[in-house]
Amino acid sequence: MSKLFKYTILITVLSVAFTACKKQWDKRDTVTDPQLNVSLMEQIQAHTDLSVFAGYLTKTGYDKLLNSTKTFTVWAPNNQAMQAVDQSLLTDTAKLRQFVANHITTQIYLTNAPQPSLRIHTLIGKNVTFTASKVEDANIVKANQYVRNGVLHIIDKGLIPKQSIWEFINGLTSIGLKQKAYLQSQNYTVVDTSQATITGVDPVTGKPVLKPGTGVISKNHYFDNVADLSNEDKLYTYIVLTDNAYDTERSKVTKYFATSTADSTYNLSSFNVLKDLTFNNALTTAQLTDTVLSVNNVKVPVNKSNIVQTYNASNGIVYVMNNVPFRVQDKITPIYIQGENPSYFSRTDKAGDIFYRIKKDNKGVTFNDIYIFGGGANGTLPAQFYAAYLPKNLYSCQYKVYWRAINDVQTTAISQQLAFNTVTAATFPYTNVNPLVYDDVLLGNYTLSKFGTIPMYLIGANATASGTNSLILDYIKLVPVL
Repeated sequence: MSKLFKYTILITVLSVAFTACKKQWDKRDTVTDPQLNVSLMEQIQAHTDLSVFAGYLTKTGYDKLLNSTKTFTVWAPNNQAMQAVDQSLLTDTAKLRQFVANHITTQIYLTNAPQPSLRIHTLIGKNVTFTASKVEDANIVKANQYVRNGVLHIIDKGLIPKQSIWEFINGLTSIGLKQKAYLQSQNYTVVDTSQATITGVDPVTGKPVLKPGTGVISKNHYFDNVADLSNEDKLYTYIVLTDNAYDTERSKVTKYFATSTADSTYNLSSFNVLKDLTFNNALTTAQLTDTVLSVNNVKVPVNKSNIVQTYNASNGIVYVMNNVPFRVQDKITPIYIQGENPSYFSRTDKAGDIFYRIKKDNKGVTFNDIYIFGGGANGTLPAQFYAAYLPKNLYSCQYKVYWRAINDVQTTAISQQLAFNTVTAATFPYTNVNPLVYDDVLLGNYTLSKFGTIPMYLIGANATASGTNSLILDYIKLVPVL
């Protein structure tokens, strides 16, 4: 065989091989998995045991969404599951759309995603709990069927949209009506200019003119101050009291909220009871003990035998109870007025004499206080220089009044006075703050007849000599006499 022939054969073989490789390279982007040519809607329609749900997808228009290029996860109840769904839900157009959309979420969620569970937003804004084998209380019978625009899980139960805690409360018709009425009375509206329609600009003020009725946002004072029971992205446990239980608990604290009107007293005492009926997280009955703490860290004496109704909400759980016997001392608690937080001073030109300190006491515990030096950088303080405090939300009751004032600045006593209501009231006599006393000191008793705010004054000695009229205060403590 000649060398020329051998070379010809070799070149031919290499040419064929190169051509074959090039054809494989040209096909590198070709989709070979047929599932990636199928949409979610087509996948659902391909299952005969999903024909009922497929029909409702079409009826509600969600079939078009599941044929689109957007990505979804669908938990589709099989035909047997659909037979168990209340017909009144399926024959009401609005409820049907909510029901169908509650089975669909944007993004892809495979069963290996929960570790061990996920709370996932559906198209209606509700959350469902997804685990490796379940979604809510429905079992996943066929999982992870991927297609070009998402994944399909087949389940054995329909996902009925749940009410939020707030929706449940608003729907009460025969129980917990007084609590419902109070919470609804806390509703109010504000205008959010960022969401309003602007029709022009006021030529005088330069402010935008808003179209009436636009940008109006609904809010609730209880949500602002305790917990937003309508928030679908939080989990709470909430207790609804029967009307008798509500009256019983409110009557325990009413006298501590005496005001000039019966309505305001009712509202204040109601809030004091209801602020401690919300708990973080969805607590099972096994987790409900007599030491459970509210969102305000108040111990709530829960007895499971007093539960008369339970509702699993979309954002937690509700227990209707006929008795939650709070201890008054857990609801009407001592009030602290911090010395380093005065509202104002008797003079505005003595800032150089006022020191806000961070110190450690004799046990190594850090505390903050105020020290006003009589005879500092700007000259001696005037006689009876004072720091004023305006504590809010004081209960209408008798108090034992204490202060903690740590004199670690001079070897002689500091003489100072505490007065309520007016600076000249002389509520308590001048009292010596002896050096290095770290305990609370009882000043005496004081009775406040109405709930609210009362001015307090920490007053220096009636002297002007340098160093004779200093002031010092860690805190004032008001302990209700129950």
